[in-house]
Amino acid sequence: MPMGLLEERIAELERRVALLEEAPADRSPPADAPPRPIADVPFDLLDLIRSRAGREARPGTVMYGGAVTFGDRDYMWAMEHAAGEVADSHWARAAALLERLGSGPRLALLAALLKEPRTRRELHEALGETSTGHLYHHLKDLQSAGLLIQPRRGEYAIAPHAVVPLMTIVAVAMDLGAAESPQEELE
Repeated sequence: MPMGLLEERIAELERRVALLEEAPADRSPPADAPPRPIADVPFDLLDLIRSRAGREARPGTVMYGGAVTFGDRDYMWAMEHAAGEVADSHWARAAALLERLGSGPRLALLAALLKEPRTRRELHEALGETSTGHLYHHLKDLQSAGLLIQPRRGEYAIAPHAVVPLMTIVAVAMDLGAAESPQEELE
């Protein structure tokens, strides 16, 4: 008697739970370990994507997410979009945010704020030789994009909802940039 879709899904979940239970308690890779391809992860994101794409009448799905802890702050984020929705959307709307993130000083500010809030003075020092006017210009632009908040007067932090997406954007850019040849990096 062939299994139905529900039985197949339950069997797959039971298989995954068994794999998780068999895994060592600390499955974290060493800090200096290279990134693992997602296919090596027991609870495989690609399987989840395939199962959702096969179940629904859409040409696939794009997912991203993460869980990050800095000090006493935990950030978790996951998003899913139908591939057709992304492919057919007006990509120029993403350009404004990508242009804001395409600035070295703004990325330096975001990197400085990643682990903890900082004051204007600390951010000014992190940017090095820049005028106070330039600092305020960058802070205002990142704030208007919804990427920064001010927990207290004169102090800035990355908006909690933006931590994992920003790290995802940077990780993807680093992965895509890894394909560049050393000659291209020099130019």
